[in-house]
Formats: sequence, C-alpha cells, structure tokens
Amino acid sequence: MDVAALIDDPSSLELVAQPIVDVKRGVVVGYEALSRFRLEPRVTPDLVFAEAERQGHGSRLDAMVVRKALELGASKPRDCFLSINVEPRHLLGPELLDVLNAPQTLGGIVLELTEHREVPDVRALVKVLDGLRERGAVIAVDDAGSGYSGLKQLLELRPQLIKLDRELVSNVHEDTAKIALVQMLGELVGRLDGWLLAEGVETASELRVLQQLGVPLAQGYFLARPAPPWTGLHPAACELLSAREPSLGRIAVAQQLLEPCAVCAADDDWPSESLTLRVGANGRPLAMRFEHDNSVHVRLEPELLRVKPSTLLGQLAERAMTRPERLRWDPIVCIDEAGNLVGVVRLHRLVAQLARAGHADAARLSVVPQ
Repeated sequence: MDVAALIDDPSSLELVAQPIVDVKRGVVVGYEALSRFRLEPRVTPDLVFAEAERQGHGSRLDAMVVRKALELGASKPRDCFLSINVEPRHLLGPELLDVLNAPQTLGGIVLELTEHREVPDVRALVKVLDGLRERGAVIAVDDAGSGYSGLKQLLELRPQLIKLDRELVSNVHEDTAKIALVQMLGELVGRLDGWLLAEGVETASELRVLQQLGVPLAQGYFLARPAPPWTGLHPAACELLSAREPSLGRIAVAQQLLEPCAVCAADDDWPSESLTLRVGANGRPLAMRFEHDNSVHVRLEPELLRVKPSTLLGQLAERAMTRPERLRWDPIVCIDEAGNLVGVVRLHRLVAQLARAGHADAARLSVVPQ
C-alpha cells in the first residue's frame, strides 16, 4: 500500500458519521466522523492508519482526515457536535496543527484522542489542548478503562468527554463488576465537569442498564450504524428511549431552574450586579462574583461547580453538598457541550425542586395497589 499516493488523492477518502445520542432526552446531539478508504482490495481503516505510521506518514494522513472532517462539520445539524479522531502525538507536529489552526473557531468540534500509547511530552500536549479549548474545541479521550486512558492520563489531560471502552459496555447488564466500574468512572468524570459516553452499544439490554446508571451519552449499532451524514436513530432505539420515565433524583436540570446572570469580559471590571460571571472570548466561564450574607465573594475557575443541562437533580445535589463548606452554597454554573455559559442554578431552588419531585413520587406511590 502506497500511503503517500493515497494522501495525494483526496477522492480516496470518504467520511461517514455515526450518531451520538443523549440517553435522557432520546435525541441525537452529535456524530462521530469515521474514515472509509476506497482501496482495492478493500482494507479496514485501522490497517490503513497503522500502515501510514509504519511508512512515516501518520501525521499527514491524520491531517488529511481532519481537514475533510472540518469541511463536513460546516454542514452538521444545528445543536450537534462532530467528533473527529486524532492521534495525540500528531498534535505536537505542524501538519495537524496547521489544519486545526485554519478555522477561526473550533466550536462544535470534539477532538477525540484515540491512540493507546503514552505521549512523550505530556506537558506540551496539555498546552496544545488548552489552546484548542480556548478556540472552542472539546477534548475527548477514547476507551476509558484501558491502556492510554488510565486514571493518570485522565487527570493530566482533563478531557471534557470520556468514552467508555467497548469491553466495559459489552454485556454490562450481566456483569456486576462492569456496572461498578462504570459507576466509578461516571463519578470521576462528573467531578472533572465532563461527560461520559458509552460506545459500542449493541443491544437493548445494554442501553437499559446505561440508562439506569445515568450515563448521559451513547453510540453503537443498536442506536444507529455509521452512514452517510446525517442519519437519525433506529426505530427500536427511539422506542426504548422514549419509553423511559424519570423518577426522583433522575430528573435532568429543569429549564425553570436555570437563571440568566450578568456577564463581563475577561479584562473588564466587575459590574455592580449581585451575581456576575466573567467569561472568555469563546463563552467559557472564568470566574464568578456574587453577594451572600452581606458579603462579596469571588470564585476563580477551579472553584466553580460546572454542570451540563442534562445533569440529574440527584447527582447535582450530591455534588453540591459534598463540596468544601465555604463553596457549598455557591451558585452552580451551567454550561453546554462546548463549555459555554448557559445560566446558573441556585441551591435553594434546587432543594425546592427536589422536594416537589419527592412529593409527586410519594403521591404516585401511595395509590399503587398493594
């Protein structure tokens, strides 16, 4: 296989897209771009990428795929992200970075670190990733629970999206050890203000357990196969997702809990409002100033509790109440998939909502025949 010739011929590459679903809402919120090469005899993509590395063209091939994926991303559905696989070592070289630096913004793009080997200079990689985040990209790590995606790497890279290793998802409904590990990873990802994505979901039983465990995102053949952009979900998956009824502690942050707040730019002085978020040029929260008990408090970015709109009320309350005492009653910052500010949630409104949900559950249970 002449990889150099393949790279010089853009028509040899075709991209397909596999839907990624919000498990709680039952809607497609993103797609993963996957490579398909027009070669005879037919060769699977993983062998093409491996051969490119062997011939010293791995970075050029990655750049070719990412360039085409970014072009495809311009036509993606509204409110959906596009996940693009990249080899993390190639982010330290010019070929791939030149492609990623070309667009004015990387909003709506997820860069998925896929290789299962260590990067020689993690500090340099973190610096590059921080720069890409500043331009709107979301960083993801593939195959959590195996190899490269071990706990040490997760803590160093601080990805916003973590994909469960397929081996953890396969037959998870039959394995209590897998269930416990998914729960552990979900707790870790939540405390890193990230999302957990289960890939390789192939059966209804697997999806049901992931629902019960509160895994927010999923993809796999049961939901939809890779196909020309932009396909929807299989009917069987739609039926299963729509049949689920939330109960106490498993209700996502309700729209009525979100409040707008004043915002200011990174270089501006704090305004006089009682609650203000300082945000970066891409909408990412950097600091918060608020008044409480006749005092003014300022929290920097590492002290902010950030959640997604789909965070379950029970999980949100647990995270808030287990924070250090001085931060426990701070307003909670709600962000979207790209890390941009959506609004804030105040603890007293969260407690009231949980109380109302509890009363509703109690009333429903009281009329169930014994």
